[in-house]
Amino acid sequence: IEKDVMINLKTENNKDIFIYDDVFEAHQIQKMYSYIINSKYMLNVNDDPYHEYKTKFSTTFGCMLTKEEIPEFGILNYMPQNIKNGFNLSLETNDRCIINNITALDTHYPHDDTGKNTKWSLLYYANLKWDIEWGADTLFLTDNKKDICQYVQCKPNRVVIFDGTIPHLIRPSTMAAPHHRWSINMTFYE
Repeated sequence: IEKDVMINLKTENNKDIFIYDDVFEAHQIQKMYSYIINSKYMLNVNDDPYHEYKTKFSTTFGCMLTKEEIPEFGILNYMPQNIKNGFNLSLETNDRCIINNITALDTHYPHDDTGKNTKWSLLYYANLKWDIEWGADTLFLTDNKKDICQYVQCKPNRVVIFDGTIPHLIRPSTMAAPHHRWSINMTFYE
């Protein structure tokens, strides 16, 4: 399956945010969703393993997948080859994989994904259904983390790949959301 970039956003410093829609096939989406809802979650799974740099901690539940669990989950196996090749996405270049479990009561803080020389960050919005009024979009910020420079709407079967140095944060879902918002965050070296 060939997938073209649907949208290519730029930040104030000309950093790229690539958005791909309808990336995975129905049977792949179902398998990944089943894996997500059957995973074990912990409070305060952090985007950055270097705790000494943290001044605030998220109240989000998450699940950190090991290198052994990523192939079982299937996202890299199912990813279209042109996307994998374009960003050098592989198990060998992967730094981490987190399943985010977002609710209206969560707190999220601005951060970037540069912890271990990350080049690319990947988000996959994994819900089977998600309405616009349910929120939980991803906000991309200016370098000083004070202003929004771009945002990406949470949509099922959407993959967002962006420069890991871009500050960003998740907006909590709204109280109208009938269930959790699931997303996958993976980071990759060059």
